[in-house]
Amino acid sequence: MAKTKSKNNQKRNMKVRLAIFFVLSLIICSTFFFNDKLEVWVNELINPPLTEDVENCELKVHFIDVGQGDSILIELPDDKIMLVDAGPGSSEDDLLSYLNGVFSSRDDRDIDYFIATHQDEDHVGGADVVFDNFNIRSFYRPNVYTDEEMKENGWSTDQVNTCNTKCYTAMIDKADAEDCMVFVTERMNNPLFLDSECDYTVEFLSPTQQKYTDANNYSPLIMIEYKYRKILLTGDAEIEVEEEVLDDYIDISCDILKLGHHGSNTSTSQEFLLATHPNYAVISVGEGNSYEHPNEEVLARVENLVGAQNVFRTDTMGSIVFGVDADDLTAGRGVIQITTIKGVVFNFYVEWWYVVLGIECILFVIIVAPKKKSRD
Repeated sequence: MAKTKSKNNQKRNMKVRLAIFFVLSLIICSTFFFNDKLEVWVNELINPPLTEDVENCELKVHFIDVGQGDSILIELPDDKIMLVDAGPGSSEDDLLSYLNGVFSSRDDRDIDYFIATHQDEDHVGGADVVFDNFNIRSFYRPNVYTDEEMKENGWSTDQVNTCNTKCYTAMIDKADAEDCMVFVTERMNNPLFLDSECDYTVEFLSPTQQKYTDANNYSPLIMIEYKYRKILLTGDAEIEVEEEVLDDYIDISCDILKLGHHGSNTSTSQEFLLATHPNYAVISVGEGNSYEHPNEEVLARVENLVGAQNVFRTDTMGSIVFGVDADDLTAGRGVIQITTIKGVVFNFYVEWWYVVLGIECILFVIIVAPKKKSRD
């Protein structure tokens, strides 16, 4: 009789526990109505913020640590986003985590300008995750085409360069499937004013030719200027392009220079370095890479000009963020703020349903899972 009573009590207790579990589950599931706000709140708690000075800057340039490759995110003063390259496929998860972290405080998933500098895998290998996870407004591609595109347009290899690698073809297919404007990167006759009211310009200084022997030279040299501070991005452009730009422009001086081709000796000639005369140099490079980038001679050349303390490398410092602050001017120029983070800054971007699943598992263990009685 006592055993029957005990079993009945256990059944009633289990029903009560299940009822409590389902009621709490319904309450927790209702939080999906506030999914976006809760995701932002959770990720702000678990992700290390940028330094306050950089966070408050109107222009922020993120040199993302994607290993041996390039990916640069620019937060523009008019709240638009520009992404230059997407790193190699092997680092696409890190790239997505970083981008998700930046976008966690935004109300949209829009990348206004996505620029693929050229076709190499270490620059476009992660492009598929960018297209899959963000809304691309404008896409800038190199003047390089797949065989299928050549056939459709009736072009020959004498007219344009071709590339049929898996990652490049996939990127072009993704762009074609998107509802976005597509442009071919080329030098602009005038600066591309993205928002004159915010007082910044973006200008493509190259490429100047329709066809190059070396695909690296399709990389546009991109000059970004805000509050009289200049950032020059170079992709993998080599000395041939540097010489073209030197011939065509009187002044290419800048405050921040991203070294061409990961610090290889194919780029950043002494003449080009002296003409740009930066205060800071950035090298996007993978730790212990087989190419031995950056080149020792190039590195010494740069350090002699800007000082070793002003050379920033993703292999030793992780992701690097430069900001230009317009509120605190020095001699009429925006103040440059810098922060570096070893490793990917937003390592743990968490979607809200992960949190809900975790809470549900904990509730199940605490409320529903039967407990063993201790024996006397």
